[in-house]
Amino acid sequence: MEEIRGIKWNSLNNKEIILGVSYSVAIYKSIDVARDLIKRGGKVKVVMTEEASKIVSPELFHWATGEEPAWKLSGKTEHVTLVKRASSIVIAPATLRTLSEIAYGIAESPVSLVAVNARGYAKPVILFPAMHIGMLKSPQYERATKLLKEQGYLIFPPLVERGRVKFPEPEMIANLVESITLRGRDYEGIRALVTSGPTREYIDTIRFISNPSSGKMGASIAWELFARGAHVRVVHGPSKAVYPPWVESIEVESTEEMAKKSSEGEYDVAFFAAAPADYKPEERFNGKLDSEECITLKLVPTPKVVKSVKAKVKVGFTAVVGEDVVDMAFKKLEKYDFDMIVANRVDRKDIGFTSDMNEVLILHKDGRVKHVPKLPKLLVARAIIDEALGLLK
Repeated sequence: MEEIRGIKWNSLNNKEIILGVSYSVAIYKSIDVARDLIKRGGKVKVVMTEEASKIVSPELFHWATGEEPAWKLSGKTEHVTLVKRASSIVIAPATLRTLSEIAYGIAESPVSLVAVNARGYAKPVILFPAMHIGMLKSPQYERATKLLKEQGYLIFPPLVERGRVKFPEPEMIANLVESITLRGRDYEGIRALVTSGPTREYIDTIRFISNPSSGKMGASIAWELFARGAHVRVVHGPSKAVYPPWVESIEVESTEEMAKKSSEGEYDVAFFAAAPADYKPEERFNGKLDSEECITLKLVPTPKVVKSVKAKVKVGFTAVVGEDVVDMAFKKLEKYDFDMIVANRVDRKDIGFTSDMNEVLILHKDGRVKHVPKLPKLLVARAIIDEALGLLK
């Protein structure tokens, strides 16, 4: 197991996570959840219901984690030892039966026993339900989840697409588990706006002005905020970045559309991680221009998204070309009255646009500068959100 531990990153180093699995066809994804958490440096101990052990052998989870799974009640107190040692508990998949047992304190399986015991020790318990659409819409599910929320359990409901229930992808689960394990819910109740990705300003019907922004930095910020309890609204341009499917996500094309949608509502904090086009053609041509003809374009400024947003704390982002990052970033911070600005160089091919990595400077209005070394964007997002939390407090 050591050969894969930390190969993604090491943020979960010295953290032990209990992974509870119950009887569901989604159980095969739990193997990848376990492996992903280990690749982030964590240690994973699997606890199974006896029914789950009949469709996936405990031996397979033993292979996947390097730890012997627990799948039968022995009458001893190993569940207490496990919970005391654990940093967090995640149950994925959690069937309606398992949810109901936990909600009503019926500890009849190793999974429900650990989950009930964990709240007694104030450990975070994260539940990912899995069931057919009829059970998801049942009053029993509604009642069980209501009770669980009142008791402090965190529930991320399954996704419904075209009338079918879809269990989240393992990386989505691992993202949430990692953030909650490390930071808890310190953004609980905070209203947050995230702008993300590029915008497009059309020259004719098919050609446009844009930039290489992938939206990955904005998506990482949205994931971290959502995991930590914020009410997140994402306004993003066209990209393949994956945003949390549980948050409000609005896709736009032009900078003007981004400014308009971002202005709807008031926020505690706004992260302007998008790279909206600064200029647009004064005239948009109808149809498709003849590629053999010369044309002259007059470009005019687009609206500044930040000026339309009402937020108590505003966090700007600036893409800098050249060495003078600090000076250029402070000038932009002052110009747009940001409370904090995040600067990175985009003339480096190993970070920034399109890359999964970033290296940034976080500059505060009072002159403080924090350097975040080259890291995966999810970890950079965590550092940015940590700094912003200080401003909110």
